[in-house]
Amino acid sequence: MNTDKEILEEIKEYIKEHYKAYCCGYTELRSEGNGNDVFSDGCSNGEAWALYSIGNIIGMELEEPEESDDEY
Repeated sequence: MNTDKEILEEIKEYIKEHYKAYCCGYTELRSEGNGNDVFSDGCSNGEAWALYSIGNIIGMELEEPEESDDEY
């Protein structure tokens, strides 16, 4: 059975491997004209924000999330 410290280290490693700051800036406009891509981009965006939030909660220093440069 893993200790709390081991579990926390596993979580940190997962975040380091999977967090992509650029995905935080994805919007529906990124996939405009390619409807199949909207779902994938939305999942990537949600995952990135969740990992960033969890990383902050456990005290990790992560690259700041990118903001969208889409004009509305």
